[in-house]
Amino acid sequence: ARQGAEDCRATFGEGSGRLAAKMEGKFYGAEKFQPRLIVTQMVVMQSSFAFCLAGFSACADLVIGAPVSVSQLFEVETYTWDDSAGLAMSFSLLLTAFVMALMLRYVVERAKKCLDFVFTYHFFHFVATCFVTGFPSAGKWWVIHFLALLVAVLLGEYICMLGETQDISLGAKGGKLKSKSKFTKKTSDVNLDDI
Repeated sequence: ARQGAEDCRATFGEGSGRLAAKMEGKFYGAEKFQPRLIVTQMVVMQSSFAFCLAGFSACADLVIGAPVSVSQLFEVETYTWDDSAGLAMSFSLLLTAFVMALMLRYVVERAKKCLDFVFTYHFFHFVATCFVTGFPSAGKWWVIHFLALLVAVLLGEYICMLGETQDISLGAKGGKLKSKSKFTKKTSDVNLDDI
């Protein structure tokens, strides 16, 4: 709100700062490069991805009666649709993609940044998988992860666009701005013949 007030003052003069202080919503204009914010957003997204994937896969393992293991998150052979454990892991990744799409709205907030952040946490997961089991050569691993990436990006961009296109209200009560000017006329007071 402070940046909006400064922009409003610069555009409309000194008395308009009170107006901008009452504005609700978010302005998406030119942004400064903020590396600390970007790193924080990446850490939040990466930890959310790991937490959600681990949580969903643990729940799925308990439901199907498979042993719960963190190492399965990074094993290429577990992502398949050939058996119940592979399907459980694949659906856990897809459920994680839906949750991450919602996280993008609150952490990243911008539709144009969704692909960057989703690709980043999937890339780090890929690197961890390479360390644990080697390069994933199974086509099913790539298909399942690409599908999860696609779901998170497209749904995340859609949700972020909904947030970006919300109206910005200009007053504290009901979004209506009241003017105290004696020159302001109501629409019903305007005679079309006078125009």
